[in-house]
Amino acid sequence: MTLLFILSWILGLQPLHEAGYRGEGKTIAVIDCGFYGADSAAFFPQDQIIGIYDLIEDEYRTYGITDMSFDQHGSLCLSTMLYRSDEFTGTAPDAKYILIRTEELDYEDRREVARLAEGIRLADQLGADIISISLGYSRFDDADKMFKFEELDGSSPASLAATEAARHNRLVCVAAGNEGNRTDYTHITVPGDADSVLTVASVNEDSLPSSFTSYGPIAAPRPKPEIAAPGTKVNIFDPAMRIVRTGNGTSFATPEVAGMAACIWQALPHLTAMELREKIIQSAHLYPDHDNRIGYGIPNAWSVYEAARTETLTEQVSYIRQREKVLINGNLYIIIDGVHYLPTGQKVR
Repeated sequence: MTLLFILSWILGLQPLHEAGYRGEGKTIAVIDCGFYGADSAAFFPQDQIIGIYDLIEDEYRTYGITDMSFDQHGSLCLSTMLYRSDEFTGTAPDAKYILIRTEELDYEDRREVARLAEGIRLADQLGADIISISLGYSRFDDADKMFKFEELDGSSPASLAATEAARHNRLVCVAAGNEGNRTDYTHITVPGDADSVLTVASVNEDSLPSSFTSYGPIAAPRPKPEIAAPGTKVNIFDPAMRIVRTGNGTSFATPEVAGMAACIWQALPHLTAMELREKIIQSAHLYPDHDNRIGYGIPNAWSVYEAARTETLTEQVSYIRQREKVLINGNLYIIIDGVHYLPTGQKVR
């Protein structure tokens, strides 16, 4: 099993996975819409889904409706972290997961912002280490209710709840939104304007901003977004079609980062959530420079690990030998602690 290629190398996560840091011991709350297929052991390991909560009280819609693609949006996001197959492995395949449904398909109004806040508070109360939110609000059915730029200051109910959770030692990852190529609204969506969270933008296969990614600034005097991750042509598992396919959106970039963070936190358990957030930001390829479309850039899990090991120089951070590349009979292999791997990350027996 291998990581999705673009994630393994761009996010620097493959060495941590190979060393056994795959999110074990960490709990990730996924707040989203329908989770069609999430209750099937054929798709996702059920012993790692430790709770499902529906704040709309419609159990049938919790698991989605196959002919409504957005009703499985939560499962698509979950697959970037938890799914395992010969085609790709998610970013945190050994973590535990809590699934929380707050998004209603039948309407779009500010009630959902308040319900999202309730979901964030629930994730906090349940003790989730990391909260992944691939929901964002800007426009509503009533056009007059659209969020105005001056409201993007972290004062919405969901934004305040996200900041509160972050202050409770939760790492909160929020999608920046997919408004970048629109004409009436290109800004970060709520609650991506929250303080103390990681607002995640999207990059394409060339590590350039995806055309759709929402961008800063926001009304509050803090840089947004903070970081970016692959969000164009990302491999996801589609439970309705029962295939691995590609998808686009900051919705997928965000759980990628949440899963990556779980692996780093497993490897560096002495960090607080805010320390982890800061180290992820500092590992981004543009840091300390900031870009309104992709923030400080693309983070690197290996850089976070190596920097922490260098800083502490103690046994609390185990040593992972850097990879060696060798040619054997004309074939390229990667050797880590004496074990041979193919360049894709597959162990050679």
